[in-house]
Amino acid sequence: MRRTLLLWSVLLPCMLATTGALATSLSVAPLRIVLTPERPVGSLSMGNSEDAEVAVQAEVLAWSQEDGRDVYQPTREVLVNPTIFRLPPGGRQIVRLGLQVPAEARERSYRVFLRQLPRDQALPQNNAEGAKVQTLLRIGVPIFVPPLQPRQSLQWSLQAGSAGGRNYRLVLDNQGSEHIQVTQLVVRREGGTELLRKSLSHYVLAGQSAGIELELAPLPPDTRLQIEATTDAPEALSTATVRVPRAPAVPR
Repeated sequence: MRRTLLLWSVLLPCMLATTGALATSLSVAPLRIVLTPERPVGSLSMGNSEDAEVAVQAEVLAWSQEDGRDVYQPTREVLVNPTIFRLPPGGRQIVRLGLQVPAEARERSYRVFLRQLPRDQALPQNNAEGAKVQTLLRIGVPIFVPPLQPRQSLQWSLQAGSAGGRNYRLVLDNQGSEHIQVTQLVVRREGGTELLRKSLSHYVLAGQSAGIELELAPLPPDTRLQIEATTDAPEALSTATVRVPRAPAVPR
């Protein structure tokens, strides 16, 4: 069973004409949703622990990756209801999701974005009041539709960074039919000396490649390194051996 992921959220500053700063505390559960043709309906619960009402907009976008970057596009393959709602102080809202398409050979991936809307009362009642920053919360919860035949296949390699020296790029090539989420990396010299331990939350969708920037002590070319990656795959721990590449030649 895949493990629960860390909450992925983005704080969006929105300039509003009042003084001071406003903030809200919103919670979402679960933090990952799996839909299948056999169980095409799912839900999540969103709570508001603040003492003020919060307006929220829900939207599902198709999620893909190009050159290691996330790409989002409008979709009707997963429907969400309600699309706009208000959370009273201390209140909760159930958001329902419905799958409209069949499973494929490769995993389908989406995100449902829950975006806090600006407060209606944000505009100042007195022109003497100055500008105020309201921090709006945007939470993206992954939605996955498992493939018809799950298959894991990972390939690792290490590239020299553009700056050379201590900078490297660890490339994960996901040749399987499901995503991989890397939550921790440990880099060791062959033989056991630990060089780096890094916590993260990095997704690589099926059939895609992504790079993770690393900073290591200078190492001779062809040094063998052991990579241990904690992931949400059933095996949980993925290991690989990579070689330190030669630094790129400096143009004259």
